[in-house]
Parts: sequence; structure tokens; C-alpha cells
Amino acid sequence: MRLPLPFPAISDRDIPLSQYLQSIPEEIPAYMIALVQAGAAALGYFEEGEAVQHKAIKKYMKRHSQGKSQINYLKTRGKSKAGSRVRLANTVTFFEEINERLTEWEEDYAPQKILYSCTATLWGLLFQSKVPPPFEKKDHRLIKIPRDVQIPTFEELLRINRLSVAGWLTRSER
Repeated sequence: MRLPLPFPAISDRDIPLSQYLQSIPEEIPAYMIALVQAGAAALGYFEEGEAVQHKAIKKYMKRHSQGKSQINYLKTRGKSKAGSRVRLANTVTFFEEINERLTEWEEDYAPQKILYSCTATLWGLLFQSKVPPPFEKKDHRLIKIPRDVQIPTFEELLRINRLSVAGWLTRSER
């Protein structure tokens, strides 16, 4: 059984279940969700499972003819063409906008958890931005969303939120 993602995780495996269940708050703690893919991001701040703030960001960062981001394309080709430079400039502003919004919400609301879905490559770029994110890579509040995320939009943000605040049963193969 999995509890909703914003609830505290069992950090000590030796703690009795009854003691852990008593430590769970009655209301869902405040949290942020960041869904980031190449060229699209959906961000939200939630209290008691309801959206208080949200922002969808789209940038032209993908080579639409090939379907891969310009960052990944750089490994095989160059960055000499004008379209390539536009996509790379948009990549820089994309991560700056994400970090600015997350920092603003961090200062205004101080969320207790940060749920995210992001590839390893883009996660690294988030921390290389001129505007740093409001958390460290090893922040104890970070929780990777264990679900498939479609293209980040406001509707997808709400869908992931619904899944995140609902508990679910899984069958263990142990």
C-alpha cells in the first residue's frame, strides 16, 4: 500500500506501523509539483490537494522534424545554424523561468514537499541555470513521481495531482 506522495515517508524501518500512522497529519501538507520535459513544463503549488498557483511554460527547444531536443542533438551535430541557436537560447530561458517561479512559490509559501517528474539530463540543466532552483539536488523534500507523465500541461498537472494525493495498492513481487 502506498500513501499519497505528499505524506511523510517511513524513514526508520524499525518504527512500528501504529507509531508511523499516528505521525501522519490529518490534512495533506502543502507541496509543489514540477513536471518538466523538453520544451514544456507544468508547475503548481497545492494546499490540501487543491491548486493555489499554477504555471504552464512552453518553449521552442525541440527539433520538431526529428522529435528530439536541441541539447540532445548537440552530441551528434553542431550548433552553427540559426534554428539551433534559437532553440539553445530558448533552453536557457526555459530553465530560468521554471526556477524563478519555483523560487517565488518557495519564498511565498514554503512547501513541505516537492514532487517532480524530469529526465536526468533536464534535471541537471535545471541546476546549471543562471537562476538556481530553490532546493538542492539532495533536498529531503524532493519526491520523484512514480507515474508516467504525458506532455506537461495544466490538465496533466491536475491529473498527476489527483494520482499523487490518492493512495494505491501494489502487489509486491518479493
